[in-house]
Amino acid sequence: MVVPVFLPHLGCAGRCIYCHQGYITDAGDAGIQTRIDAAFAGRTEPCDVGLFGGNIFGIAPDVLARIFSFFEPYRTLIRTFRLSTKPVPLRDETIALLKKNGVGLIELGIPTFNHTILAALNRAHTGEDLFRAYGRLKNEGFTLALQFMVGLPGETEADIDETIRNMVLLQPAYIRIYPLVVLENTPLYSLYRSGTFVPADFDDVLDRACRIYVNAVQNGIGVANVGLTDNELVRDMIAGGFYHPAYGFLVQSRIFIKAIEEVLPQFGSPAEITVIIHKNDVPLLVGHKRENIRRLAARGIAVSWDVSGKERGKFAIMSGAKIVAGCASIA
Repeated sequence: MVVPVFLPHLGCAGRCIYCHQGYITDAGDAGIQTRIDAAFAGRTEPCDVGLFGGNIFGIAPDVLARIFSFFEPYRTLIRTFRLSTKPVPLRDETIALLKKNGVGLIELGIPTFNHTILAALNRAHTGEDLFRAYGRLKNEGFTLALQFMVGLPGETEADIDETIRNMVLLQPAYIRIYPLVVLENTPLYSLYRSGTFVPADFDDVLDRACRIYVNAVQNGIGVANVGLTDNELVRDMIAGGFYHPAYGFLVQSRIFIKAIEEVLPQFGSPAEITVIIHKNDVPLLVGHKRENIRRLAARGIAVSWDVSGKERGKFAIMSGAKIVAGCASIA
């Protein structure tokens, strides 16, 4: 169980052009201590604490020490802290504070490794900064995860290739994949309204998320989350971009149907197939609003399924007397 405590904009020297954390975190103007007290009200079971929002590394060490002091009444309930942050600035004093207070896991945000795009996003760091922070923090004994984004202004398939290469090289414990969302009252919104930023095709960006996801799974890297949850944004603020309430499901079901399609050529041009799958994978085979069934129907293929499969992600396709096994890289 992770108890989230949001620190909107805290430690941020500037504002990323897509960010409106007053809406994203839904934290309002309540004091940090009040938020912490509310998060622990009535809690009796041990938990992890997640410090999210803002830039933890940008918080002055004395302020960060005071924030950790607010947790003192609840220390017997706290197993460990985890946090998400930019990779800069990395201070020795901050690292010492994190170790002293039991931080075990750090998620580093790196939307892209393309320096031009990072500058345009006003991230105030480079890919090299990420590598330096990653190496230092790993040597200090922290568990590390990475957060990526897809659908960024100017993003190309080559940028996704670079993200995948660096992800595999760094081997984080897990990743998160966020699609870019245009929120009202952000600098990105102004670019969107003026036509300076024209979002790419939704399906193309979905495929980019699928590529990162599949490569993570195939290289033993966990995928903790894909898409934005309801506590990370307010839907009324969405003006464009790639938000979908079931984005993670869209990614997994797209991966599943593509794995099916990779096996199909071994059957020539079948009119009917039966897919033997784990019962929990049926929704992934069917797809959002049955889009995968329609996708195969457009190829003249009628689909049925048998839920005798024993392992999630594994499947076999049967047509006539022939059976061919396959695998979808889903976490």
